[in-house]
Amino acid sequence: MTAPTASDPAAEPAPVPVLPHAHAVTWGVAALPQRGPKRELSTERIVEAAIEIADADGLEAVSMGKVAARLGAAPMSLYRYVTGKDDLLLLMFDAASEVTVPGAAGTWRERLREWAAFVRAAYDAHPWLADLPPSSTPTTPNRLAIIEAGLGALEDIAAPVSIKLPLLRLLLGYIALYAQATSDADVDESVRRSLPQLVSPERFPLLAPAAREGLFDEQGGDDAANGFAFGLNRLFDGIELWLERRTVDDELPELPAAITDDKQVRDAAKLVEKARADLRAAEAKAADAVAKATERLRAVEAKAAAAAEKEAAKQAVKAAKAEARARK
Repeated sequence: MTAPTASDPAAEPAPVPVLPHAHAVTWGVAALPQRGPKRELSTERIVEAAIEIADADGLEAVSMGKVAARLGAAPMSLYRYVTGKDDLLLLMFDAASEVTVPGAAGTWRERLREWAAFVRAAYDAHPWLADLPPSSTPTTPNRLAIIEAGLGALEDIAAPVSIKLPLLRLLLGYIALYAQATSDADVDESVRRSLPQLVSPERFPLLAPAAREGLFDEQGGDDAANGFAFGLNRLFDGIELWLERRTVDDELPELPAAITDDKQVRDAAKLVEKARADLRAAEAKAADAVAKATERLRAVEAKAAAAAEKEAAKQAVKAAKAEARARK
């Protein structure tokens, strides 16, 4: 009898590699502590307590000591279930990423919009999720389930998974970054109120008018929802256009990371910014000259029109007098 091959149904499944503890817990292959008398702790309770702290006070507030205090346990007792804070953060990230998408029927846009709405709801429920942005390779079950649901939304699109995955990463990045960009938890209110004065026209000529109009006032509710929907729909527009055209993308040049610190590059960027500032100043001067010339020429035209009107009235009076004399 020949030995079973990897493709043979009778072949033994490959053994699961040894995983880091937190990953092993999420995949259900970790060796859990044996239950003893008066056992009250569990990995689930520890993670739930940590999430409650993060939801209330942010991710920085989470510590092994605070979680233990919330559970009424000794800090060292937590280490039987999690190996440390990094372990705990990963477990929190996976637990808070449990998203159930109903998967309603409709176009790919409708299905993907529903998917994005449910993923965003998780970020709204747990704002600190945005402080742990998704990696290019999700490694826990709930993060992978989000990708699986996204692929389900894109199932009717005739494109390989190698195309769909970057699309989903783009959307996940947008959802996480939007949640981060619209969070005002760490904004000092006195600084916010000072922004209309600090954002000066000299330094920020394009942004200053918007700052004076209240662009940086605290926003939420409908404003945040409308902004999120606008950005999401524009991403969908881009995907739709690509599906119509199926163009080949130009490759972006891969620059060395250190280029941002290169002195010559930085000096050149400063020169460009100065040139732009000079150009804006010249354009403002030209616009002012045009406005003044327009005002001056219109004043001349108005004066000429008034003189013509006056002369016309004078001639009309003379004509009336002449006509009156002729009647006599």
